[in-house]
Amino acid sequence: MSIVVTLCTPQIKPGAVKSNTQSILACIAKAKKSDVVVFPRLCITGATCSGMFSYPLLTNAAGAALEQIAAACGNKTVIIGLPTVKDGKVFDSIAIIKNGATAIYSPKKGMTDIAASPLCYGEDVIPDLDEDGLKVRVLQDIDEKEAIGADLVIIPTAYPTYVGGLEDVFSRAKTLRSVAIVSAGKGESVSGKIMSGDKIVCTLGKIEEYAGFDEESVTAKLGVPKNKPLPPKSPMREVSLLPQSDDECAQMYELMGRGVLGRMREIGTDKVILGLSGGLDSTNVLVALTMAFDKYKLDKKNIICVTMRGGASSKRTQDNSAALIDGYKVTSYNIPIDAAVTLHMRSIAHEQKDIVYENAQARERTQILLDLSNKFNALMVGTGDLSEICLGFSTFGGDQLSQYNPNCSITKTAMRKMLKYYTTTKHAKPVSKIIEDILSTPISPELLSGQETEEILGPYNIHDFYITEIVAKKLAPKDVMEDAINQFAITPQAAEKYMKTLLNRLFKFQFKRNFGPDGVQMFPYDLSDLIVRSDFSPELWLDNCGL
Repeated sequence: MSIVVTLCTPQIKPGAVKSNTQSILACIAKAKKSDVVVFPRLCITGATCSGMFSYPLLTNAAGAALEQIAAACGNKTVIIGLPTVKDGKVFDSIAIIKNGATAIYSPKKGMTDIAASPLCYGEDVIPDLDEDGLKVRVLQDIDEKEAIGADLVIIPTAYPTYVGGLEDVFSRAKTLRSVAIVSAGKGESVSGKIMSGDKIVCTLGKIEEYAGFDEESVTAKLGVPKNKPLPPKSPMREVSLLPQSDDECAQMYELMGRGVLGRMREIGTDKVILGLSGGLDSTNVLVALTMAFDKYKLDKKNIICVTMRGGASSKRTQDNSAALIDGYKVTSYNIPIDAAVTLHMRSIAHEQKDIVYENAQARERTQILLDLSNKFNALMVGTGDLSEICLGFSTFGGDQLSQYNPNCSITKTAMRKMLKYYTTTKHAKPVSKIIEDILSTPISPELLSGQETEEILGPYNIHDFYITEIVAKKLAPKDVMEDAINQFAITPQAAEKYMKTLLNRLFKFQFKRNFGPDGVQMFPYDLSDLIVRSDFSPELWLDNCGL
């Protein structure tokens, strides 16, 4: 007794039911020797349609597509996901096509993780399938109790990739005797969560077959597993906004590149444009871009780096920008902004070099990048990091804007770890010494002479610790400050000062986050799913700061 199972993640596009159906049919046709072909949940429409699931035009098209798919299955059993409507509600459903008949079920949520969606989940239990004498059970999650008695558990799902998250999935998969998991992947929206595209076949606690985001399918022959002991479960990843290893640093760069390339495909461009300052943030984005372009053999001349020297730009940062451009052999544009900013300041009759002057520079740079984006039909990527986003340390209508921001889930402290890791890799050889110098350069927006950001806001390592504890772990400020006093050897007065700075700015500048660009969500507990009204009061949090 054995069956051949193929797990597929075809190239899809949210809402493009017609072309998605053609991709699905092509996968079925390729799986000629397979008994069972499994697709992710919501594969017909795409899992990331969000609010559009509530529109009958989409759900009706999905139902018609299912009939077309069923007619092409032959003697194969095909398992596929789509939205269905019942009693005026839209359900995340699974269709099982077998022996010419189609049955549709609406199971509970399980591993499916789709934000900002009107989808409902049911309580249906899918009957076991008999495949050549093997008892095949379709579940919505990895559950040892629900898997008892099954020869093979199949889990069609749609879950995002987070840093370190794959190890958790592998670990959980190993708790079942025989399991096949397929998740939505390539073509899904990259607005925040990036679907994993994992295809995992695990038997006897051992991963037999695995294909990731870039592969379309994986096939395995499965029989009845013997009753052998399983390896122990791996520990869960701790709640942290920091990469815990070199592998996680590499994964973060992979996710950044995956997000940018996904958005480039969506808007139909092969070019990307970046404002390169010679600081940490823009360097980190450039590293991710070059790694992604190298991996997929794209022409790095289509990475357009723009340096925009202002009155306070230092020779050190400008030299480092030029050296990065030369080391990576990317396209360069040097556009000084002094004359344009001076003219603008004169036109509004403002002579002081104050916040008006600072913001005028940031907005002039953003205008240049957006206009060049139009000129070259290039995706303009932003560079603002999670530390700056939480602290509201950006210019509204300036560096706060971009068409996509791969840095948005990464704190300054995490970025330092990523760049330090990167300097040890072969990819970094042409630029490693330059990046080491960038890592030792004081952080500054360079909008006024002698500016250092940490003198204005406080140390980033402390703020990033606070962000992790307050935003990710949802702890109370008082408890977090006590830990900070010991961890960073600071006074209670300093701990309170930095905490109040973070809290005041976190809530005061929520309006900037409301208009922030899409980006990559690296962790399941950053700001991506935190919805806060612009006029929400931080009173309770500030009152809790007293030690």
